[in-house]
Amino acid sequence: AAETFKKGHLNQAINLMHGKKFETWLGSIINPGERFYLNAANKDILNELIARTASIGYESFIEAAFIAIEGTEVMPEMPLAAFKKEPGSFTVVDVTNAGEAGPIFKHAIHIPLAELRENTGRVPLGKPVVVHCAGGYRSAAGSSILAAALGRNTVVYDLGEAVNEFK
Repeated sequence: AAETFKKGHLNQAINLMHGKKFETWLGSIINPGERFYLNAANKDILNELIARTASIGYESFIEAAFIAIEGTEVMPEMPLAAFKKEPGSFTVVDVTNAGEAGPIFKHAIHIPLAELRENTGRVPLGKPVVVHCAGGYRSAAGSSILAAALGRNTVVYDLGEAVNEFK
């Protein structure tokens, strides 16, 4: 779950939750042939994710699959009150797909989630970054991608389901 990931995860991890679109996002974010590690909270979920990875032909790209409940990397809690008061003091990254409902934030940088890893350089480092999507699932993955890519240079927040307060 997104909240579990935020409380502690492995360095450079991407948060692809094992919801019904796991393999869709795995195939969209991880390039064919790219080696990756697969981590889950327990054996049953890990076996399910391995099977779902195989369903898109990515099983041979798994470097290792293992169980780990937490890690040392923490994502900071979204400062929602500060964001509501002064949204312009944040860089907003919209990871929705082209053609979805109009922009929620006019000053947002639009980079669809499937293209985010290749376009992290488009995100300026001068302000804290807030990642959003239409409902909260993709922003969990997007914020983890940006946090891994931007390292300690910029704080990255996941707006998550709070995006619904701005629609």
